[in-house]
Amino acid sequence: MSDSTPSPAGAPASHDWFLNRLQPGGHVDDAGRYVLERRIATGGMGEVWAARDTVLERPVAAKVLRTELADDSVFRARFVTEARNAGALHHPGIAAVFDYGEARPGDGSDAQRPYLVMELVKGEPLSTVLASGQPLDADVARSLLTQAALALGFAHEAGIVHRDVKPANLLVTADRHIKVTDFGIARATDGLALTEVGQVLGTPAYIAPEQARGDDATPASDVYSLGVVAYECLTGHRPYVADTPVATALAHLHQPVPELPDTVPAHTREVVRRALAKDPQDRYPNGKAFAHALAGPRADATLAVPAAATGSTTTRVLPTGAPAGTTSIRPPSSATAAPASAHGGGLPRWLLAGVVAAAVAMVLIVWLATRGENPADPADPVEPQDAPSQNATQTPTQTPTQESSPPEPATAQVDPDAYLGRDHKDVTKELQALGLTVTEEEVANPGDVGEGLVTALQPTGAVPLEEPVVVSYAGKQPEGEGDGNEGGGNEGEGNGNEGRGNGNEGGGNGNEGGGNGNEGGGNGNEGGGNGGEGNGTQGRDG
Repeated sequence: MSDSTPSPAGAPASHDWFLNRLQPGGHVDDAGRYVLERRIATGGMGEVWAARDTVLERPVAAKVLRTELADDSVFRARFVTEARNAGALHHPGIAAVFDYGEARPGDGSDAQRPYLVMELVKGEPLSTVLASGQPLDADVARSLLTQAALALGFAHEAGIVHRDVKPANLLVTADRHIKVTDFGIARATDGLALTEVGQVLGTPAYIAPEQARGDDATPASDVYSLGVVAYECLTGHRPYVADTPVATALAHLHQPVPELPDTVPAHTREVVRRALAKDPQDRYPNGKAFAHALAGPRADATLAVPAAATGSTTTRVLPTGAPAGTTSIRPPSSATAAPASAHGGGLPRWLLAGVVAAAVAMVLIVWLATRGENPADPADPVEPQDAPSQNATQTPTQTPTQESSPPEPATAQVDPDAYLGRDHKDVTKELQALGLTVTEEEVANPGDVGEGLVTALQPTGAVPLEEPVVVSYAGKQPEGEGDGNEGGGNEGEGNGNEGRGNGNEGGGNGNEGGGNGNEGGGNGNEGGGNGGEGNGTQGRDG
């Protein structure tokens, strides 16, 4: 770098080396694996580039912190949190994190720049779709919201609360699939907070009342935020619009939720109203319960999901139609939205309102100071594309919906290419996370397929949630095949530290390495097993 190259305003000179990399043809990592192609988004925390992984030859998104934030310990911690949280969540509805690293200048200095390598989503943020101010078609909105709720429910079951659910963090693909992004301020429910007591994180327009008070966020907090998104999808505007973030937060705390128009189907109105209850105990307990309620053609049939169904046991999806006589849980009445100051005793109403307003103002000032980003800035790994015209997905709902015409059943997309050749247990978990019922079927092994790997799925494509999916997987290999003495079997290649044998990354029946894996050598010529190279150096790359 030439000494004459000026530093950007506010940027330490130690970061000039990295700024020179942020251009087409540059790379974010020291090894040069991720080559940048074009900048696709900028925001308060950083910028996102479309890039290419030169090792796996696939498109990716590279996300980097802004220069002035790279040395801030809090923002760096949130960046690492995003990598760890999203990286641990493998779900079709969550944008995947592939890699995390810290680039260094190579001059011996301590300067470093963290980066994330993520799935490149071809689509646009839901905030862009809603920018026209027109409501979405009720069935389209219900499908998108159900997908988002299922993805959040998967995170909730893993013990992670997103804490910043909003349209800008929900990416919509051209085929109307949702990807949840930006787990930068997410928190493990049993982990340590990145904030001081009473500090607010989230976006005021979508923040849950308990978050506005500075209380800990729970899965029900994500449900509330997604409920605000649902209200906006169905009406074209948010339930609370105020002049300042403080006034908006106070509205979430105290003002009753405006009624949805009669053009929205009755069951959808009831489901959204329950999601927007002021008291977290009156909402759906987590994303999966919210998704089940949204997916049902009748609210009464799906509101009967018990709160106790939030454990780690496998959950069977309720059918969209329930027999007559199903006990229904009525949504909370408008009384649940009354201000807390309506209770007798304690401080006078006018004094209590002033105290609450001052507290919210204080924590939101902290939020504005620490968040450092404009909620309208798109900073998600989304690649713009020629999406269908908004007329195809947004239609003003001026004609009342006929109650006698039930909506189309909710569906989940089953792409066989995403599941074939993988361990049947992992595939079953992912399909169940989509809201599908799964039946496993063991089939005879032809001799060249790893034990337990998926060989077929039926049906595929857009599958109604009430229709079971049959996952067929290979049984044990015939004698003399696969895990024999010469392959990833008994001669020390098993489950050792080398990762060969039956491990996930090494030889044997692993997914990527030698043995019968997908990418490494199998029984063929390059990897472990009975093939020619026999666990040689080419089979160890998995």
